[in-house]
Amino acid sequence: MLCLSLTAFAETELQTPSDDDISVCYLYTDKISGTLSISNKAATCKSTVRGISGTTTKIVITQTLQKKNGSSWNKYSSWTKTFNSWYAIYSNSKESLSSGTYRVKTVAKVYNGSAYETITIYSKTASC
Repeated sequence: MLCLSLTAFAETELQTPSDDDISVCYLYTDKISGTLSISNKAATCKSTVRGISGTTTKIVITQTLQKKNGSSWNKYSSWTKTFNSWYAIYSNSKESLSSGTYRVKTVAKVYNGSAYETITIYSKTASC
């Protein structure tokens, strides 16, 4: 079971932010990561999902290369693949990028039979 500890900030007009610890636990996922590297205007995107052996039956990864546009992120390119396994490594590349700042969004649907959980993560940004 994957558990993530996060810090959340609650803010009202009359109060200063307060810290709350939040733990997010997953039933079928042990580890998930996403990376982006850019070299010579070419992006290499990599998503890794490790489920739980004997529990996870299938992993569907949707990987989206996003480009920053002001304060929002726009889809630049996207790929999806199904892995009939408890472990998945998914890599894609995109050449001839236009100048800007990019990140990779990884959405993983991790299955146990017909039940599944959905996890979304973002890579660190990279620019060209």
